[in-house]
Amino acid sequence: MNARLMAAIAIAALVTGCAGGSGAPASTTPSAASAPASAGAAIPSEIVGAWTATITADDLRSAGLTDEAASAENTGVFTLTLGADGTWSTSQQSQVPVKWPVFRGTMEATGPNGFRQTTTFPADFAGDVVDFTWSIEDGALLIKVVNPPDPVLPVVMETHPWQPKA
Repeated sequence: MNARLMAAIAIAALVTGCAGGSGAPASTTPSAASAPASAGAAIPSEIVGAWTATITADDLRSAGLTDEAASAENTGVFTLTLGADGTWSTSQQSQVPVKWPVFRGTMEATGPNGFRQTTTFPADFAGDVVDFTWSIEDGALLIKVVNPPDPVLPVVMETHPWQPKA
């Protein structure tokens, strides 16, 4: 279930590969294998680009999530890339190896301040759909999970504003 958080982050999912503790960042370039969403309105230009947020064990504990294994799997620097072509990816850099450091998929606008993400990778979560609302405040992207598939996803997506990636 904790990996579903990544699926939504997807505001993101990431590229293939495993961080494996190497410290090397995973690529966040959308893959040609991720077909653009064919339905829905265009992705608003305000949210297109790469965004980052850092989640700590304290953030998870503050939300009532105390399992140490889940904490280790869901902390670190997350990069969410939202493409104008209807693709998204999320990557995670952590101090420890994580099972699913990259998620990716397609997305479509669901209204002026909403979008829906469908996961295409990893295969374990292919077909998962999560809805989000968004706003921009002081240059940061604020995201809310409309239908969280698990309790971790809102922590990752909502705890801190997503900052533009430099």
